[in-house]
Amino acid sequence: MQPIKAALIGAGQRGAQSYAPYALKHPEKMKFQAVAEPDRKRRNEFASAHQISEEHCYDSYEELFEKENGIEAVLIGTQDQQHIKPALKAMEKGYHILLEKP
Repeated sequence: MQPIKAALIGAGQRGAQSYAPYALKHPEKMKFQAVAEPDRKRRNEFASAHQISEEHCYDSYEELFEKENGIEAVLIGTQDQQHIKPALKAMEKGYHILLEKP
């Protein structure tokens, strides 16, 4: 079985540090292939940790969804008040979604 090909939207504390480490512990189950994060430092740190190529690092979820990345699922770890728009767009695209909600 191939690992799930995923993208992270929002590489802050909850997305990058609480949920995404699962992929590092279980690379046979999940692999992050893309990241959307407006903060360059967070985006680059996440990309480095997960070996994501620069061409799959985006400033926004809109840019992520415009590209064909081969992803199957998204983990949405944006701030609570910012969940709805990327979640709706991910549903339109037919992706599986993990919507971080405290």
